[in-house]
Amino acid sequence: MLLLRHYELLVILAEELHFGRAAERLNISQPQLTQQLKQMEETIGTILFERNRRKVSVAPAGRILLPEARAVLRQAARAEKIAMQTGQGMIGELALGYIGASSYNGVLTRLLRLFREKAPDTRLSLTLMDLDQQIPEVAAGNLDVGVVRLPYPDMPANVVSRTLCEETLWAALPLDHPLANPGVPVKLTDLKDEAFIATHLPPNTGFAAALHQACAQAGISPDIVYCSPQFASIVSLVAAGLGVAVVPASIQNVHIPNVIYKPLEDVDVKANISLVYRETHDSPALDLFLSCLDETLL
Repeated sequence: MLLLRHYELLVILAEELHFGRAAERLNISQPQLTQQLKQMEETIGTILFERNRRKVSVAPAGRILLPEARAVLRQAARAEKIAMQTGQGMIGELALGYIGASSYNGVLTRLLRLFREKAPDTRLSLTLMDLDQQIPEVAAGNLDVGVVRLPYPDMPANVVSRTLCEETLWAALPLDHPLANPGVPVKLTDLKDEAFIATHLPPNTGFAAALHQACAQAGISPDIVYCSPQFASIVSLVAAGLGVAVVPASIQNVHIPNVIYKPLEDVDVKANISLVYRETHDSPALDLFLSCLDETLL
């Protein structure tokens, strides 16, 4: 049976991908780390890390085990924390992941403000994460709730969602673009020959799904030349003249020089922002958080 130190070793080595740095964080020698990893792999019956003299990488079995290992560590830390919080009268914690775009339009801000008003003593842990990282962490119990864009293929069976808002799609253009004149309307078909900058996600996931659905309806195939996980960096590349982008309307609240935003007149596709959480849970803090939704969305 694996011990708690084995799970800690797995998580830290996966973060560092370097035996020396991982051993330092674990306060053990590198030979001790190597020996403990060997014990883990012998217990499980498969390798967890692939390594040679040049690099260390997480093996397939290690990638599968990693969210569960984080869950084990989180539960162990939670047990210690509950004892401490009971003594101090501070019981309650909510771990929330969110995508950067959810903070642009104010819906997450309103939700968090209302929750804080109702639960001032609840410990709120916020982590900025891409949606493809959040959903496995929600399913494993490392996050209580995630704020993401859907769809997400192969949604875990224990995870449910609720839509917070839907956003229209706009074009982000460099200031010197021929269509940047404020009086000139823009259609997605006008951009069919342009170089696009888009998210890193596959075409059936998150905002990328909205982009590709809109392009399919317009009868164009976007020539995606650069990808980035954050809209702020996508728009920065647009400002540098490296291409154009389709973005959610709320990105206009982030001021980046040398970019103009214009509505796409031939697009009716919208991009959602949704909450994801485990359908069955034992978190009073999450129940209170979910109860704030109706007031927030009025």
